[in-house]
Amino acid sequence: MITTLLLGSWLATGQAPASTPAPMPMPTAAAQSVPATVAPAPMTMPMPAALAAPPMVVTYPSSMPSQGHVIGDPVQAPAPVYSNGNAQWAPAPSQATATPVAEAPAEPEKEETKYLAERLLAGTPFGQRLSDSGIKIYGWTNLSYTASSTSRFNNPLTFNDQANSFQLNQNWIEVAKGIDTSKKEVQLGFKASMLFAGTDYRFTLPRGLANNQFDDARNYGYDPVYHYAEIFLPNLGGEGTTIRAGRWGTSIGYEVIDAVNTPFLTKSYVFQWNPFTHTGVQATTQLSEEVSMYNGVVTGSDIYIDPAARATYVGGIKYTPKEGKGSIAFNTVIGPGRYLGRENVTHFNSYNLLLTYNVSDNLTYVMDATYSHADKFEANASNGFRGGSANWYGFANYFLYKVNDKVSSNFRIELFDDAQGVRTGFKGLYTAATYGLTVTPKDWLIVRPFVRYDYNSRSRPFEGDKDLFTGGIEAILRW
Repeated sequence: MITTLLLGSWLATGQAPASTPAPMPMPTAAAQSVPATVAPAPMTMPMPAALAAPPMVVTYPSSMPSQGHVIGDPVQAPAPVYSNGNAQWAPAPSQATATPVAEAPAEPEKEETKYLAERLLAGTPFGQRLSDSGIKIYGWTNLSYTASSTSRFNNPLTFNDQANSFQLNQNWIEVAKGIDTSKKEVQLGFKASMLFAGTDYRFTLPRGLANNQFDDARNYGYDPVYHYAEIFLPNLGGEGTTIRAGRWGTSIGYEVIDAVNTPFLTKSYVFQWNPFTHTGVQATTQLSEEVSMYNGVVTGSDIYIDPAARATYVGGIKYTPKEGKGSIAFNTVIGPGRYLGRENVTHFNSYNLLLTYNVSDNLTYVMDATYSHADKFEANASNGFRGGSANWYGFANYFLYKVNDKVSSNFRIELFDDAQGVRTGFKGLYTAATYGLTVTPKDWLIVRPFVRYDYNSRSRPFEGDKDLFTGGIEAILRW
């Protein structure tokens, strides 16, 4: 019934009118290295904000993963791991009768799911070498359709930005060797993730990396999203320290870039308009079984190797009670905290609080709150901003319910205030509510229908309207 209502809602919006208005001018991102300008129409590409956008127009965010994340590792699936209470306990033997009670047999370990790439390599000499080395190769293809109350674009929403259109959001391939910190020995690991032939690259690409793709207004491009090496040193600090160097997903916030590790196709504002990725060096230390922390120096938020880079601190601490039902983490990015006129880019500071709580075996609640700010913005007559300091902040609440092994029901409600309009291009408090299902009929297939409503109390950002209705469906094919 719910699925029928969801599918009906996005079909009911209808097709785009025969005559579509000219694309809405898109704000240039005042702070990231992502494209700023209006979302591209099919075969049209927005100029990257990081490359050339007026300071007061917003750019689309760049990449940020971290979600439901382990501190310092933003590429974790945000969906909770549920316990079905399968462990069997034998009652204590009665002291009156010394009759021993047979212990319940241990359940066999569930074999790890292998997707197409791993199955094709299994049994081959090359596949065996990879397995012996602990290296995995896998990926996915992410396609979607979004119906909308707008005619062409869903700005300032990103990722599924094209209204009443199909999009191939991600083709993703990943090669990774993980680190097992329970083994008290020096270990080497790495990750290399490539997003190719997908529309998402327009938002994830940092300033200073393959930005020439924007020159020919390419709708489909590539981005080597994560690429880093790391080493685990078991005798350095607490229970060991992992040192990472390269480009990775930020720990600011709950959602991530990778489609399989985030709950919705349509992203929250607090995710879209804050950091996506960082480039630099970071050390994560497990201080105890319950507390971990990380500290690092990076080039900024969504900035790669570029003259706009500035030394920026990233850090955070996470507490996960041993007997508890969730975790709490504080993450921060602190750098110059101002707009750099010469490079036409903004370095902003962010402070994030992330709380997860397992209400029951099937229901998990997540609260993601972030405050960001920067100084020395130039005046913008289009929205009445006189220049100076600007800030944006918000929080998203997630209610993730596992119906059964094949279906999850997800709800997100969010408030986001772009006080001076420097991120989305429009002042005001945004309210957004999203509901969706995650259906997994096969291990290799994920289907996610959704409906969403957005409202801005002070501006008209949605092609001249104060509100926006969207609905749609996506499919993720894992291989």
